[in-house]
Amino acid sequence: MTDYIIEKGKLPQNMKLYGVDENFYRMPKSVAETVSPNVLNMCNQPAGGRVRFKTNSTKIGIKAELIDSCINSGIDVLSNGIYCGKVRADDEDNETYYEGMLSLTPSDDIKADSIKDITVFLPRIVHVSKIILSLDDGAVVLEPDPYLIEKPIVWYGSSITHGGSSNSPSKCYVALVSEMLGANHVNLGFGGSALAEKEMAEYIASLDMTAFIMDYEHNSPSVDYLRKTHKPFFDIIRKAQPDLPILMISRPDVDREYMRCCTTRRIIMDTFHQALDNGDTKVDYVDGFYLWGNDNREECTVDGCHPSEKGFQRMADTTYPRLKRLLARCGIKCK
Repeated sequence: MTDYIIEKGKLPQNMKLYGVDENFYRMPKSVAETVSPNVLNMCNQPAGGRVRFKTNSTKIGIKAELIDSCINSGIDVLSNGIYCGKVRADDEDNETYYEGMLSLTPSDDIKADSIKDITVFLPRIVHVSKIILSLDDGAVVLEPDPYLIEKPIVWYGSSITHGGSSNSPSKCYVALVSEMLGANHVNLGFGGSALAEKEMAEYIASLDMTAFIMDYEHNSPSVDYLRKTHKPFFDIIRKAQPDLPILMISRPDVDREYMRCCTTRRIIMDTFHQALDNGDTKVDYVDGFYLWGNDNREECTVDGCHPSEKGFQRMADTTYPRLKRLLARCGIKCK
């Protein structure tokens, strides 16, 4: 096997990083410092980060060296869009690194020696210092095809956006929807710390992006806080980018705090309806009351709050067509 080392500031030829910079940061440290200590601590947890390339290797070895320890995370691999498996810490004795080997031919439709599109999803809640990818000796490594939507969709939100509590980073709803659309994406989920600060809104407003998803309700410490921040946050981004497609989403776990969720849902809908009243045609809303459906809702969450894989899949299945229609309405082609 031949090793390809991805360290801070270094990237092997023909491999590309998406969703993070070469230091594994999701947003600049200098900006995170102005937002909050928690955002600063999490901005280099590479949730949504991906390594993409093409190869005819039949398998891939992965070793990730971690700055801190975390057993509840992992690295996923897709081959031609098909899930190959996950590499993670097996036990508490080796939780400061992930190591494993996966086949790159997870389906009979993928020939062993064919050129395959590979996507390696980085872990979501741990700080990474180095990633070593091992491929068959003599295997070619080619640049990946660009995404159909290469300019990223930016998602901002709570721990649910961040991917909690899944240890499969490719199966959180942000990743699922983005892959379904054929879209590059940036995950700005910050568990417990998405507080719609003005500094965060101004940073997001400065980004060159295809669309923006606004999903931070869950981290609002009170109903009044959401009322005071939701529309101003939207307004900062809309003023800077009047033609940007913006999708608002309310929280899915409405069963625990039903009456509060009825009120917060109305606050988000008010922002949406005021935008419509102002002639804004590039905005839409996904109602969190429907994200987990009506049947077997208890199977959609691991703790009454954070989604299970079933919950994330239902969120993706509901969000994807709405976002696709919004993008189409704005003249943006997707899958």
